[in-house]
Amino acid sequence: MPRTLKCWLKIAVAVFLIAFTAALAVRLAHADDGAYPGRSPVAVAAEKGFFQVFNGGAPADRSAPLRLLMAAYATDPNDSRTNLLLGLDHLWMAAEGGRTDPRVIEDLMLADRFLARAQTLDPLDQRIPSWRVPVRLSLAQIEREPGRQKEIVGELLAAYEKSPNFHSFTVALLGFGNPKASPEFQRGLAVLDKVKGCGEDEAACQDLPRWPHNREGFITFHADYELKAGHPDRAAELLRKAQAEPGYASWPFRGEVEDRLKNLDRYAGLYADADPGNDPPMLMASGKGTVCQTCHRAQ
Repeated sequence: MPRTLKCWLKIAVAVFLIAFTAALAVRLAHADDGAYPGRSPVAVAAEKGFFQVFNGGAPADRSAPLRLLMAAYATDPNDSRTNLLLGLDHLWMAAEGGRTDPRVIEDLMLADRFLARAQTLDPLDQRIPSWRVPVRLSLAQIEREPGRQKEIVGELLAAYEKSPNFHSFTVALLGFGNPKASPEFQRGLAVLDKVKGCGEDEAACQDLPRWPHNREGFITFHADYELKAGHPDRAAELLRKAQAEPGYASWPFRGEVEDRLKNLDRYAGLYADADPGNDPPMLMASGKGTVCQTCHRAQ
């Protein structure tokens, strides 16, 4: 691959990872058990296969669920869940793919295609903007159309107003890469603070089988935000809160919390200096190929 193409692609994918990071990271597959009447046996099996891989241990073959999901699509192309999971699988591959691999662009395009179709087939599913908006932002960057970005972000903010606890993570993630004095970063910090009132009756705020370490991942992400904002004491409080979560002892990424507690002042200093290039790696952009599984890996 020519060097200029490699450099351009690395920048484009980095923009995507900053916008998404996981995203999916915390909410990549917040969904119920898919127990919908009338679904084909192939679709039910495909969904089960997706979550077996997605919630399994590392290393994960992110493309493994695609064959059965496409078979389910061929059986019933109007199954909204099948379209959703196809979109999420391609999103997962893009989020954790190689930063100089042109196939990431293909995964972004397919993620957008299937997520858009899932939204059309199930317009009541208000979660989809948190998955689709980062994809569309990345595609706008790749296709040299920055003018689309304001409209795309506006769609996420509108979704946030309807369901703030669910969409808070993505809103914050879009702001994390900005300077801490910027409106985007401060908006992200504000929406994270509001999640403190999330009740136990809301699935988006809990650890459940398909997102077994949602709380640990979200709290640690919030701690990273507070560190960058210049609030190490608040970050330390959040990190200790993560350690107190019932699922912490089985969380594969608990070492990230312990590392932050050991290096709290040093990391705060790196965020505070004038060189953004030496900032500590945010939890879901650690370069370990586990952007999404930070919250979804069960073991």
